[in-house]
Amino acid sequence: MKSIQPAVVDAVTIIVRIGLGAVFLFSSAGKIADPTAFAAIVTNYQLLPPLLVTATAVVFPWVEAACGVALVFGRFEKGAALLISLMMVVFIAIIFYNGYRGLNIACGCFSLTAKAPSNIALNTLRNLFILAGGTWVFFFSGRRPVRSAR
Repeated sequence: MKSIQPAVVDAVTIIVRIGLGAVFLFSSAGKIADPTAFAAIVTNYQLLPPLLVTATAVVFPWVEAACGVALVFGRFEKGAALLISLMMVVFIAIIFYNGYRGLNIACGCFSLTAKAPSNIALNTLRNLFILAGGTWVFFFSGRRPVRSAR
């Protein structure tokens, strides 16, 4: 069985890295612009006390944006990919937990409409896809090219 060429892996990694970065920059923009609307969504999750809701609504979008910038520009991309992957694991767990509790709330991922119903299957699938991309970037970015001994 022939292995995947390093140039192909590197190209895919760059595409995935920049794509993930763009997704997180887009996702963070509205939350940064309107932290009050994002706080309403965080409140709907019914997981945090009010003080932590406010802190989350203010800080979290900047973490997303920083990860997005790191991925787009290829600086600290392993750390950003790891953080994004960890966030996706937590988000998937929260989606399932809220589904278990019978809460059908807006995820707050790309829209700040707190009243929009959520699609648990679609949100989980999207987060799994992002998790796969983050994992790919974590393991394959920054690889040293293999040189022949000739």
